[in-house]
Amino acid sequence: MIINKPNKYEEVQVNSEFERLELGGHKGIIKNVEEYTSTISGNTSLKVEVDTALDDKQPKYFQEQYDNNTDMNKKWSTGATKYVSLKEDENCVKMLKGFITAVENSNNGFEYNWDKDIDQLKGKKVGLVFGLEEYEDQEGKLKTATKLTQFRSLDKIDNIKIPRVKLLDGTFVEYEEYSKPSNKIENDFDTTVEIDDSILD
Repeated sequence: MIINKPNKYEEVQVNSEFERLELGGHKGIIKNVEEYTSTISGNTSLKVEVDTALDDKQPKYFQEQYDNNTDMNKKWSTGATKYVSLKEDENCVKMLKGFITAVENSNNGFEYNWDKDIDQLKGKKVGLVFGLEEYEDQEGKLKTATKLTQFRSLDKIDNIKIPRVKLLDGTFVEYEEYSKPSNKIENDFDTTVEIDDSILD
């Protein structure tokens, strides 16, 4: 049997051609911030899209992925997108304050103005922490994806501990334990798994 060579075969790049993003701390920059409302719960969050900064050890990592993506419907990597809840309960307020404080501490003289639009956050520097998260692919195979897990002040990201791994069942395990050879699971560092509204409930 002979198959026809697809039109875009030569242009398409496979994931293995990309350098994997190192887990742990990175110098980052906020590319976009917008309000996001869950279609399931109705809860509202800040959708924050970031990239590694020009002076990071892996500069413009996600921008290069985006630029090299030949898909007509390409989107910013879900691994570089984090949702910060705007709910009023204490844990959510603590998360929001942690994000705002990290941005303020990373930009000399910047103080978030609650009377101005969230666009004031775009282009600001911030520390980023990346870890692993389990998911099942379309064939039901267990894999891990590299995800933005935390925001930190830039002066706190050097030699930062790699976050605990989020397992498929929602629990967490220390990275050192998870990364033992007997636990090795394929890592899809630029997964296109879409955001699940249920996590914003």
